[in-house]
Amino acid sequence: MSTSMPGGGTAAATPDRQEPGNPGQRWIEIRPGAAEQNPRRHQRRRRLLERGLAVLVPVALIAAWQIAGSTGLIESRYFPPPSDIVAEWQRMFESGLYIASLKASLQRIVLGYALGAGAGLLLAFAIAPSRLLRSGLEPVIVALYTVPKLSILPLLLLIFGIGETSKVLLVALTCFFVVLLNTIDAVAGVSPRYLDVGRASRASRLATLRHITAPAALPQMLTGLRLSAGLAVIVIVGAEFVAAKEGLGYLVWNAWNIAIPERMYVGIVTISAVGVIANMLIRLAERVLTPWARRSGI
Repeated sequence: MSTSMPGGGTAAATPDRQEPGNPGQRWIEIRPGAAEQNPRRHQRRRRLLERGLAVLVPVALIAAWQIAGSTGLIESRYFPPPSDIVAEWQRMFESGLYIASLKASLQRIVLGYALGAGAGLLLAFAIAPSRLLRSGLEPVIVALYTVPKLSILPLLLLIFGIGETSKVLLVALTCFFVVLLNTIDAVAGVSPRYLDVGRASRASRLATLRHITAPAALPQMLTGLRLSAGLAVIVIVGAEFVAAKEGLGYLVWNAWNIAIPERMYVGIVTISAVGVIANMLIRLAERVLTPWARRSGI
């Protein structure tokens, strides 16, 4: 009888070998599997399998959608075939509507993200080293963070009008609180032992911040930056539903109003792609900036 072991190995009980002094206890023979015999090859095959599945599963779903839509198994008014969606995207691209919508949304996202994330990082590094400041300001910060940011949009529209400022500030506020809270926790959570090394080396505050605090806090800071990037996309789409005349959110909303579902799906897919690309870029920054803290994940 044999039993599978982690890594592909097997454990087999051999009846002809018994432990000395204990006749009823059998020896267990562990046979190395593929992962132990050739780790590099095993990891390479595993990565190829994972990447293959990441491509094949979406392709299979799209193919099933195309077949179901073309044969009438699903209602094409609600779920048009992917071929119709691609044809509509081509028409929008040629007319300039697609590029104009994408450009408008990206400008708002990038400006708001840079403003909010930058302010969040600066304020966090000012607050986090002081326990008194954290104790005094954190309840207010948490209270403001829990307010749904889209609920602030009417106030921003009242103050700044329906122009670009209100939408950029909405994105900035969303990113600001996420980055601020994550960075405060990251900086405050740096081990005192690391700071003791800086004091023992007589490092200045700036040198301690640059060489000890910032690298130690960087992984969690980047997590906050990644989360805020996704929220920036969500929030700008919501704002463009009600307070814009161009952009991806307006594109989806207007497509619903004029009953062009293919155009609506073009907007939805593009919004998803923008979020995925933003996440990939920050993941890439994590790999470059924090090679010691790589984690598996999506």
